[in-house]
Amino acid sequence: MLTSTANPWRCARLLCGTLILALLGGCASRQQSTPPEPVQPPPPPVTETAPEPPPPPRVAVLLPLSGPAAAVGRDLFDAVQLALFDVGENELEILPRDTAGDPETARRAATEVLDLGAELILGPLFARSARAVAAVASERGVPVLSFSNDSAIAGPGLFILGFRPEEQVARVLAYARGQGLTRIAALVPDDAYGRRALEAWRASLGGSGDLPYAVYSGDQNAIAQTLRGFTAYDERVRALAEQKAALAGREDDTARAALARLESRDTFGPPPFDAVLIADGGLRLRAVAALLAYYDVDTSVARFLGTMRWLEDKELTAQESLVGSWLAARSPAKDAAFARRFSEIYGRSPQPLASLAFDAAALAVLLSRSEPRFDPAQLTDPQGFDGFTGIFRLRPDGLAEHGLAVLEIRKGELVEIDPAPTAFPAGYAGIGIGPAAVRAAPPPAARRG
Repeated sequence: MLTSTANPWRCARLLCGTLILALLGGCASRQQSTPPEPVQPPPPPVTETAPEPPPPPRVAVLLPLSGPAAAVGRDLFDAVQLALFDVGENELEILPRDTAGDPETARRAATEVLDLGAELILGPLFARSARAVAAVASERGVPVLSFSNDSAIAGPGLFILGFRPEEQVARVLAYARGQGLTRIAALVPDDAYGRRALEAWRASLGGSGDLPYAVYSGDQNAIAQTLRGFTAYDERVRALAEQKAALAGREDDTARAALARLESRDTFGPPPFDAVLIADGGLRLRAVAALLAYYDVDTSVARFLGTMRWLEDKELTAQESLVGSWLAARSPAKDAAFARRFSEIYGRSPQPLASLAFDAAALAVLLSRSEPRFDPAQLTDPQGFDGFTGIFRLRPDGLAEHGLAVLEIRKGELVEIDPAPTAFPAGYAGIGIGPAAVRAAPPPAARRG
C-alpha cells in the first residue's frame, strides 16, 4: 500500500514560529499578549486503493437438462466439465442453464446469462432454440456455438457445430468417385434431412445430370413401389425374358450354358447406377437395403453409400445386406479415445454428440486466454482446431467444417478405409490459408476430479 508523510520543512517552520511567539509573549505585558496559533497536525497518510481485478471470462452452457432430450443434454454438459479439467489451468466461469428443449425457455435463459456477463454461449442443441438464443445474443455481440447440424439457421454470430449431412454426403461421394464410380444415384426419405442430403448429392455431382434419384415415404409397401421403379426392375425382368428367348433358339453348347446360368436370375443387366447414396438410418435403412436386394440390387452390383445417420443402428455391422457399404464418419480411433476418457470419469458410455461438446469447451478455454476474448477473427481462424472430433473450423457464414473419415462395413466390424484428413484444403470458397494447426488437443490425464 502506498502512503505519504507530512513535509519536514513545513514542520520545522511551524516549530520555529511557535518558539518566537513564546519569546515575544514573555517581553510584552499580559494585557497585550495573544494566544499562539495552534500547531496544525500533519495530514493523514493517503491510501491508494488497488484496482479491482477484471472478472473471469464467463461462458454460458445452454442444454436440455430436463425433458425428452435430458439424457443427451446431461452427457453434453458432463463433456463440457471434463474439458475444463483436461485442457489445463484456466479461469473460465461456466454458467449452465436448462433449456428443456424449448425455444422460449432457451431465450429466457440466454437473457439471464447475458445479464450476468456471459461472453460466449455454448448450445443450445436444437435448431429452434439456437435461433431464439441467437436473436438475443446478437444484440449484445455475443457469439453462439450451437450443437445443431441445421445449416438453415447458421449465420454471422450463430455457429453450427454439428456434423451436417451436406459435408458427409460430399465426403463419401468424393471418395466413391475417386474409386472410379461415376453413376451415383440417390435414395432419400421425404423429410428435412433427406432434402438436404439430396441437395448435397446434386451439388457434389455438379447437378447430377440424368442420374436417377428417388424420394420415398409411407409404409413399406409404398417404399417398395418407389424402389421398384428406381431400380428399373421391370425393365430388367423383361430383358431377362428376351435374353432367355434368344438363347433358347440356339442349339450350341455356349448358348445352352448361358441359358443355364440365367435360370437362377430374376433380372438381366445392371441397374441404372453403379453406386447409390442412402441418406437414412435405423430400421428404415434396413428396410431399404432389404428391398433393394429383393429387386436384385445388392452391394455386389452397386456400392451403397451412407452418412453418419447409419450409425444410429447399434447392430449396423450385423446387417448382411449392408456389408461392403461405405459411409462418412468421424475417426473411429478418436471416437474410441473419447469414449474411454468419458467412461473413466463418469462410468458410462457417452452419447455420440458428447465429444462435440468437449471440443467446444476446449475451444472456449483456448480463446479465453487471448485479447480480445472470443473475437470473431479468432473463432473463424481458417487454420482450424483439433480435438476428439478431429480437425474442425468455423466459417464466417456460421457453418462448421469437419475432417471426416470413410468407413467400410465388413462382417461384424467397421473398418477405416480412408482416414480423416489432418489439414484442411486451402481456404473457404477460394480464400487462401496456410496449413491446418493442431490446437486445443486434450492431454491424456485430467487436471482434477
